[in-house]
Amino acid sequence: VAAAAVLLLGSVILVCPAKLPSYIKPCKRSDPNLNACAFKHGKEALPFIIKGDPKYGIPKLDPLVIEKVVVGDGKVSSSGLGLTFTCNKCRLLGLRDIQPLGVRIDMEKRHLELEGKLPRLQITGKYTARGKVLILPIEGAGNSDLVLTDLHLLYKADFDLRKGKNGRDHARIRNPSLDFKAGGFNIKLTNLFKGDENLGNQMNVFLNNNWRDVMAEFGPAISEAVTRIATLVVNNISEKVPFDEYVLNQ
Repeated sequence: VAAAAVLLLGSVILVCPAKLPSYIKPCKRSDPNLNACAFKHGKEALPFIIKGDPKYGIPKLDPLVIEKVVVGDGKVSSSGLGLTFTCNKCRLLGLRDIQPLGVRIDMEKRHLELEGKLPRLQITGKYTARGKVLILPIEGAGNSDLVLTDLHLLYKADFDLRKGKNGRDHARIRNPSLDFKAGGFNIKLTNLFKGDENLGNQMNVFLNNNWRDVMAEFGPAISEAVTRIATLVVNNISEKVPFDEYVLNQ
């Protein structure tokens, strides 16, 4: 399944170097409870991060605009869908309600895991669709409204430490990925089949009755979009703030 996501973040003012934002508290590298410290301080900082902080290159995350999301390549998958779906000017709403569940940092392996849950994520935008869903053809261009509920998220990434222009180590994320599961998925597409309301309603009912198969197709693109958001936030802060400002050498 082909999937792609392009973020539209708007213009931000980047200031470098910078001190750690006042809403992010550091932890000590030697702390035997480093994960608990990172979880506590991360949870406290999250509402400020969601609001955005141009000084550190963090866009407003709720709502967040994604320029384009592409799902599928028209080839029939194992779930029986052969769909190409494009959402333009997608808006993600609901990230402000994310609930952190855990932070795991392995300093030796330089590996990071962030776990959380999200009660509801809504994605709206202008769509085009063409292809087949199981045995039914689908074609349309209009408004799309996707709602995912009861999401469990697990973000994983490795990180390197690289010398900045100031001669100090800065973290950089690599190999990021996001595993997520949704307890529910609802999709509504307008103007299917050139505005044939009867066929459009039938297709929306069909898609929602088979939401797990549809979710299997949409999942990778949604995962990529959220992965890019998380990686952007971590990298932009890390680029501006030396590693030993938030993981103290103590």
